[in-house]
Amino acid sequence: MGIKQILLIVAVIFLFRLVSRVWKVRRTILDQRDAMMNQARAAQKQQRQEGEINVVNRSRKPKKNLDEGSYVDYEEID
Repeated sequence: MGIKQILLIVAVIFLFRLVSRVWKVRRTILDQRDAMMNQARAAQKQQRQEGEINVVNRSRKPKKNLDEGSYVDYEEID
């Protein structure tokens, strides 16, 4: 193996490392952009009109019986 082949191999290795780092930085920037866009969408959804009700269930447990524990508010009519 001559010096030219060794230099070529070293150059290819450095080029590969450079490209992989640039790709990683690009991916990080895109992920951050997506996170900011999702955050902006969530903030926009939270701007509600006065009196509007929004119920969010963040529970990951599956519901066994939907009727269990239901509460219905009512008024008696005379």
